[in-house]
Amino acid sequence: MNPALTHGAFSWSELMTADPEKAVSFYNHLLGWSNRDMPMPQGVYHLQMIDKFPVAGIMNLPQPELPTAWVYYITVDDVDAAAKRAEELGAKVHVPPMDIPTVGRFAGILDPQGVFFHVIKYEEPAEGSEMPNVDFAQTFVTPGAFSWFQLQTSDPEAAAEFYTKLLGWEVVVSEMPSGPYREIKVNGAGMGGIMPLWSDEVPPHWSAYVTVDDADAVAAAAKSSGATVIVPPTDIEKVGRFATVQDPTGGILNVIKYVPMPEPA
Repeated sequence: MNPALTHGAFSWSELMTADPEKAVSFYNHLLGWSNRDMPMPQGVYHLQMIDKFPVAGIMNLPQPELPTAWVYYITVDDVDAAAKRAEELGAKVHVPPMDIPTVGRFAGILDPQGVFFHVIKYEEPAEGSEMPNVDFAQTFVTPGAFSWFQLQTSDPEAAAEFYTKLLGWEVVVSEMPSGPYREIKVNGAGMGGIMPLWSDEVPPHWSAYVTVDDADAVAAAAKSSGATVIVPPTDIEKVGRFATVQDPTGGILNVIKYVPMPEPA
């Protein structure tokens, strides 16, 4: 699957922060990413790489009053149509459809529970610069790769209905110790899930998981580099061991070491 060309696929992760250089240094040290600076009209865009492949971006806050946050982009076939449909389904278009030169057209949407996400339609890439196809099973064993996207929300059932109607997701419900878990599938590939909020003190939000070799070691390294470990290393039965880290600039990200996947029969 090529996430940049697949309607409904998560295709980009981006940290907007007041101190991009500090964030770049932190994540390069913590996750083994390398940095490539790209001059843009609004300033330098810090492309984060695993080998020669881009995995994320880090940029300055577009408005100084905004909070530092990781934000996520979902590919659609038509941004304007998706924005209109989102409004019909009860969402708010927070950033109206607009073009990013040499990248594509995007919009920012607040879903009916108030959670922000982007939709994007990429420009046809120049020859040799295409985003590679992604075997999502490999993201579970590739350190530094974004491997799972999770929505915690006040109304998981309504959220699943909204995103299914907007993006065509397949949502598969399974029972977990914390309650029903709704797995998101795009073209048969699991990409994320929808679950209830763990705490009434936490607002609904999208979050992401990055694969690591050792969640305990990464959490300890993050703390020694000035981060806050919000959730200490914790086991999820039959899934893996994860921790939640707030970087020194305020961005929150999950890191996870998955349990070994069963060998194909």
